Amino acid sequence: MSLQRVLAAVPQVQSPALPGLNLLRAAVERVQARWPDVVADPPERDRERLVAEMMARLQDERWEGLTMQLATSAARATFDPTRRNRPDLVPLRTFYCAETRVSTSATFLAAMLSVYMDSYMPGAPHTHALSVALKEARLRMGARGTDLITRIPALLDPASAPEAIAALMVEMGGVWEGLKAIGLRTPHAPGVMDHAHLAYVRRLQPDLGRRADIDRLFAWLKPDQQSPRTSGAGEAITALLSPWLSGDPSKDDIAHITQTLVGFYGDPRVNPGGVWSGVPRAHLDVILRWLTGKDIRFFLDVISEVESSHMFEPRRAFWLGLFEQNRIDAAWVAFSRSGVEVARRSLPRQDGVHIQSYGFQSARGSRNNTSLLILKIGSKIIVEGSHSYRVHIFSAANPVAPKLYQPTYDCDAILSLPGSETKVHSGDWQGWVLERI
Repeated sequence: MSLQRVLAAVPQVQSPALPGLNLLRAAVERVQARWPDVVADPPERDRERLVAEMMARLQDERWEGLTMQLATSAARATFDPTRRNRPDLVPLRTFYCAETRVSTSATFLAAMLSVYMDSYMPGAPHTHALSVALKEARLRMGARGTDLITRIPALLDPASAPEAIAALMVEMGGVWEGLKAIGLRTPHAPGVMDHAHLAYVRRLQPDLGRRADIDRLFAWLKPDQQSPRTSGAGEAITALLSPWLSGDPSKDDIAHITQTLVGFYGDPRVNPGGVWSGVPRAHLDVILRWLTGKDIRFFLDVISEVESSHMFEPRRAFWLGLFEQNRIDAAWVAFSRSGVEVARRSLPRQDGVHIQSYGFQSARGSRNNTSLLILKIGSKIIVEGSHSYRVHIFSAANPVAPKLYQPTYDCDAILSLPGSETKVHSGDWQGWVLERI
């Protein structure tokens, strides 16, 4: 007996009397939101076992007791990135495509459509084979699959499906909800949506100098109540920063872009891996420059509020002047407890949580309220502090010089580090700093 006959012989359950359509639609939405795929995504630890069992059944033509869950879960494992090109699984992949061509089970065909979409690689042999099989079975698919293909006619094209989806995305007011409305229940799913994402970013890139299109991309990368998209995020960040390789947007747009990206993916100075590892150096330098300026201004703004002395204003003018002259390569802030309290009042929030991108100054006693600004200028590391803290200048080659982007600093411990030059903020201290940098 063939698999197709076994699956076709599964008894059909009689449908109960239906409630009102509005209640039914709401219930369907809840179910589809919680379980959007017709195929269970088996854990990695089970996948090899599922594939081995299906291979054994295929070799022995032993279909008795086979469940739809086993057949479809094993199909997902068979076509996942680890196994879809394995030579020993050619018979199983061929078998699934053959069964798809002749199956009359809407459940099985819906599962194979899901497997096709989640394993999609433009032009790949397995994608082409599944595409051919699903095209032959198109008229036997259930309502959901048929409706999806009707709305996206190129969905079963093994080369151009992502571009077709991206063309729809650019016309949607809200991309996340728009894709769900046409039947793509998990818009951030892998496979065809990974490639549609890249195609969408390419289409959007020429307009990413405009705030409305920047926000359009942000809304796609992280829809409300969803986690930020990570697959293809490096390409999205690269496209977003491309207009600013040779000039900067407004200060308001700089703040908006940096706060949003750090809120989504963390500070690239503190966590340089993850999605940031996929951003080219030239583009990464853009946001690092913006973050440097943000940290200097943030430190100066907070300290101006914490420290009432009029003597701090010359420091503000001096350090901001060096930044405007592109003299400062990097900056990092370590706030005291009182500084943190002020900082948090002005920090942006992401999903109700403050976007934190600074360190802490841990010394107590007389230095309890001292906050630090750590700068890299050429071959020097400079430590500036609030209140009466002296300017410290270290050689960057000094192994004990304070490092940037650390979670905590002790300003008392820095006072005792060897190899620094120090200066109180009196007389021509600015000229003293300039001579040494």
